[in-house]
Amino acid sequence: MTILILHGIGGRAGIHWEGWLASKLKKIEHHVIMPTLPNAERPDRKVWLGLVRELLKGVDTSDLVIVGHSLGVVNALDFIEQAPVRTLVSVSGFVADYGAEMNGYFLKEKPIDFDKVNKNLGKAFVIYGDNDPYVPQAALKALADGLKVKPEIIANGGHLNTNAGYTVFPRLLEVIKTI
Repeated sequence: MTILILHGIGGRAGIHWEGWLASKLKKIEHHVIMPTLPNAERPDRKVWLGLVRELLKGVDTSDLVIVGHSLGVVNALDFIEQAPVRTLVSVSGFVADYGAEMNGYFLKEKPIDFDKVNKNLGKAFVIYGDNDPYVPQAALKALADGLKVKPEIIANGGHLNTNAGYTVFPRLLEVIKTI
């Protein structure tokens, strides 16, 4: 199985729990792709999508799992609109502009077409904290609603990043192992 791990705005490959997860997945013989997406402080949505397309050339996307964190989930959904993907695991992901200056421009560029996503996506998991300091609960839940799944909400999880204590994420590894 190929697993693509996508960071969010201001991120880089291996940040938060992502490096730990990649290491654990490689040990159980999964192929892991974990890029540093360009211009992470002010990303260009088309550039991020183009890079993902390039990275996945030659990969059987019907056996691909994408794990996205925060804004990386929007990047994953943009790709899934265009190609069949086995599973999406969203960690603190969202899809709509909720008024944050740092990523509003990215989100306003185009809405996610959930009809296409749900047609191309085998399975989805949505995980987020009940006290995310960056993304409102309604925005986090809207993603789960769009994907027609029940979210897993982690008590005191924050944004499920290093600031919230998530340098390792055993529950996320458990979810991936069930796929």
